[in-house]
This record gives sequence, C-alpha cells and structure tokens, in this order.
Amino acid sequence: MIAYIRNFSTSFILAMTIWPFLSALLTLPILAMMYHRYHRLRSTAVLTSYLCVLYVLGLVTFTLYPMPDDPAKYCLTHAHHPQLNVMRFMTDLATGGKNAALQLLLNVAFFVPLGFVLSRWARWKFYAVIPTGFLVSLFIETSQLTGVWDIYPCAYRQFDVDDLLTNTLGAIIGCFIAWIYGALVPVRQVEDRREVVEKPGLVHRAVALMIDLVFIVVLDGSLTLGSIYLFQKSSKYLPNGTYLFLGHAFGTGVSDGMAQFFTLLSFVIFELLIPVTHRGQTLGGMFTHMSCETKERHGGARAVFYVIRLVVLMLGTMLLAEPTRQLGVIVVVFLVIFWIFARQMPYDLIPGRDWDAGYYDDFGDGQGDDRYDGYGNVGNASGYGAAGNPGGYVDDATKIYPTYAPQNGNRGNRRGGGSYINYSG
Repeated sequence: MIAYIRNFSTSFILAMTIWPFLSALLTLPILAMMYHRYHRLRSTAVLTSYLCVLYVLGLVTFTLYPMPDDPAKYCLTHAHHPQLNVMRFMTDLATGGKNAALQLLLNVAFFVPLGFVLSRWARWKFYAVIPTGFLVSLFIETSQLTGVWDIYPCAYRQFDVDDLLTNTLGAIIGCFIAWIYGALVPVRQVEDRREVVEKPGLVHRAVALMIDLVFIVVLDGSLTLGSIYLFQKSSKYLPNGTYLFLGHAFGTGVSDGMAQFFTLLSFVIFELLIPVTHRGQTLGGMFTHMSCETKERHGGARAVFYVIRLVVLMLGTMLLAEPTRQLGVIVVVFLVIFWIFARQMPYDLIPGRDWDAGYYDDFGDGQGDDRYDGYGNVGNASGYGAAGNPGGYVDDATKIYPTYAPQNGNRGNRRGGGSYINYSG
C-alpha cells in the first residue's frame, strides 16, 4: 500500500492541502442562496452545507485527481485492464482475507453519504437516488479507465464492475439511513422571511462580502486592464524605459499606480457609495437581505462609520495578497477574535441608536421625538399617529384601529419590514 501511495505523493499531498479550503470557498454560493431565501441561517445549516461540499469534492478528488507523478514510467510498468467479472469479489474475499473485506466495505461506505445527502438534504426520492448513485459510480470508474478522459496517458486505476455494485449498495444504505433519521428528526420548515436583517452574524457578513468582492474584482480588473491598454496605445515608449504621454514621461510603475487607484475606486463604489444610498445594503447585502448599518446614525457619525468600515474591509482583503499576506491574515484573525468576544465589528462601535429603540431622530435635532405610527408615518411627540385623530386612531377606510404608536407602531415601514400594529381594539 505504501509503495502504491508513493506513486501519488505530490498530487495526493496537494489534494489533501487544497481540499478543505476549496470546499469552504464552494460552500459560499450555497450559503448565499440560503440567505437569499430565508434571510437567516442556523449554524447547523452552515455545517451541513460545508460537509456536503466537502464530501462531494472529496469524492471527486480522491477517486480521480491523485495521479502518478511520472506518467511515462507509471504507464510503462503498470497495465490496468477492466475487471468485468461480476462475482470476482467472492474470489477476492476468499483469497484476500481482511484486506479484501476492508476494500469491499470502504467501497460501500464511500457512497453512503451520497445516498444520505440526496435523500435528506436534496429531498430526492429513493427511485432517483439509486440510479444516481449508480451513474456517479459509473462516471468515476469510466474516468479511471480512460485516464480521466485522456488527460492522463493511461488508465492509472482499474475499472471494476464490482465497484459499481458496492457503490450503488452504499447509496441505497445511505437512503435508508436518511429515511430512519427523517422519522426521528423531521425536516423543520423554515419561514420565508422578507425583512432586512439589521444585526447580521459573522457568517452572514462574510457571505455578503464575498459576493461584493466578486463585483469588486470584475470592475477592478476591467478598469485596470482597459486603462493600461489605452495608456500603452496612446503613449510613446522611449529608449530609457519610460512612456511619453501628454508631454510627460511616466515610468513602468504607472501601471501599478493605476491598479491601486482602480482597486480603491471599486471598493468605494461597492462598499461606500452603494450602501450609503441604499440604507446600508451592498449588492451582497441586497442578495442576502442584510444591512451593514446595525444602528441608526446620522451626519458625522454615519460618515465615520462608513469610512472606518471601508478601511477595515480593505485591510482585511487587500493585505491578503503577496507580499503582505501575513499581515492580512493577522487582520482577519483579529476581526474574527473581536467578533467572538464583542459580537460585532470594530466599526459597529460608532455611536448610534438601535433601530428598535422606539423612535427615530431623522431630523438630526437630537431630541428623539420623531416617532412613527403603525403605518410608518411621522407622529408628534406624544406618540399619536400623524394619520390619526387626536385620540390616536387611524382610519384605513375599512375599520378604525388604535395605533399605540410608541409601543406597537414604532417601526412602521422604515426598514421594509412591515408595520407592527396592535389590532386588539
């Protein structure tokens, strides 16, 4: 076994190293879709999503990727012919003893999670899970037979028809386990929420930021490459290694300057201008229904909040590139530790008023007397709805209800979450 693994040393180590990190990266789109639908996410859902991606990626990685390091030598000394005898495993068990039994059990166990995931997580019926398990196994075996469809010059693993049977059996067992587990722990129906989450957790923030970073990278790369191309086309290259543009000489470092400028510009657009004009929601926040403004701030406090937030996000992302990667890692670790103890980010410490405090100082007079009635209308200092009569009632053209503005109607439609009205009267 050790001699066989030595043929895969470099690729095997690389696969083991990248596997968990790539799984975490591929989990983010799933979490984004969950946030988009439910606006909130339980820690168990995060863990389940990661384990599912970890398993699927491991299924592909360790059945296909680890290839012998020296193709010419390996193909010259090894010949893997397909094994098409359906009952061959009986002979292997009789002659191979414990090793053959262990190999057989591993082939079964390797596909048990697939059957469980498809049944429990994807909600597939058994008549869809079983053929899927067989087809996945067939794809893997055929890929091994063809050298991953001619990427490798020869078959570096054996096509074994018994593997099709044992893998499919594993999927069936996984489906059966999911059925038992479902009877003991029924699937919890999650409410499809519509309000904006104003106090998002760390994972929610990270998912929204990753979505924003996709747009930032696309815009930054497009502007940088486009500007460098136009600069080179419209400038004259001089023998001394500089560029003559509009009567001025520029060194080769001008491309680095343009790259840094457009990176800053992209961050300002997506992490400053967009959330400032959209009540704290970036594009990632809009998709996952969260706001980065955990408190109501106005004037200078709101400006300071966004400036500090922009600086922190840029430090936590831009420093991860070489040669400042270690410093970037330190910043990220600091932010995670800060969140664990404070349950908020450093920029959330900027003073402000909680959104659910019962009133909003929208006019910036510091009096805190700008209340909202049940329909989001500004009331007077005594708490009566502006649309109501002196008795504090609102006529909605059908019935008359008491607003109880200070207690039940304080939020109104301020954040798109609907009104909170007491209809007991």
